Amino acid sequence: MHPLRLPILNAVFLLSISSAVLASSSERPLVESPAGASQPAGASADTSPTAGYPQEVPLWPEDSRVIQSGIKALAHEKWSIPHPSFLLYPPQVNSARSAVLVFPGGGYKALAIGPKSTLGLRGADVCKWLTDSGITCILVKYRVPNTGCNWNDKTKRHETPGIPMALQDAQRAISIVRYNANKYGIDPHKIGVMGFSAGGNLAVLSSTAFKERSYEPIDEIDHVSNRPDFAIPVYPGHLTMEHKNKTPKEIAAQELNTDISISKEVPPTLLIHAKDDPVDPVYYSEVYERELKKAGVNVELFIYESGGHAFGVRKQGKDTDRWTVDALRWLKKIKVL
Repeated sequence: MHPLRLPILNAVFLLSISSAVLASSSERPLVESPAGASQPAGASADTSPTAGYPQEVPLWPEDSRVIQSGIKALAHEKWSIPHPSFLLYPPQVNSARSAVLVFPGGGYKALAIGPKSTLGLRGADVCKWLTDSGITCILVKYRVPNTGCNWNDKTKRHETPGIPMALQDAQRAISIVRYNANKYGIDPHKIGVMGFSAGGNLAVLSSTAFKERSYEPIDEIDHVSNRPDFAIPVYPGHLTMEHKNKTPKEIAAQELNTDISISKEVPPTLLIHAKDDPVDPVYYSEVYERELKKAGVNVELFIYESGGHAFGVRKQGKDTDRWTVDALRWLKKIKVL
């Protein structure tokens, strides 16, 4: 198969967010015009930077059932991204031959990678931090909205979609990167995931649901492992049975969401959370850490006194300012760096 290099954004529109999006992320979403693929996706890609911008690689062949069913389902949705892809930011010097797939937040309603995002426009800030450390950064633009557990503002209930399109995109992206590891200058055994808020939930799902794909394999890429080698969920959401609308809340808040499959094969995991997070409470990560430890998984939880929600890599004078240093130290500990 041949690569398809999508054009970098044709248009960027910054819109105000509904209360549902704000309930999961205080960052503002980037809404893009669809940029579909017309050839098979992901088998190979040119990673050389063009004018300082990353390469954009589509996740699916345009004629695949997965993408076509998604286009139909998202056709009339606000802020929809029906054509998922990833932006490839390679390190310019001192490559550690490792890679991190980054999943932005946005409540599974939009992607919070607009100009005011603490991750930077199109994830540029978080990717610069990673590439400066010698890590290839892959910013995943997964499909939205309502493609993962989300809050329905009309019914006032949490909803889990019948087809987990965001997870499909995450699993496919991991396999594409591993399939192209040599081309991308990456060790296929040093590919991890990192996510923020709803993206943190996606990092959890992709690092626990790897035993079974959420879609029927379509090509040789899907015969490559989609298990990440490590995971860094940052203030992850949707982790307890509250998100299955279970009551009473005080009991549901201490039970892990049944969408998450715990096993001893879950990769080493680093959880990042602030005590004063008003959106995704710190006990989400505490419950997940507890269950991973029971299974014998290598897990660490870093809790910071201050930082709130939606902190990224920009300094804000809070305790969470040091999380990036702590994360790099942890990556060295597990021999990714």
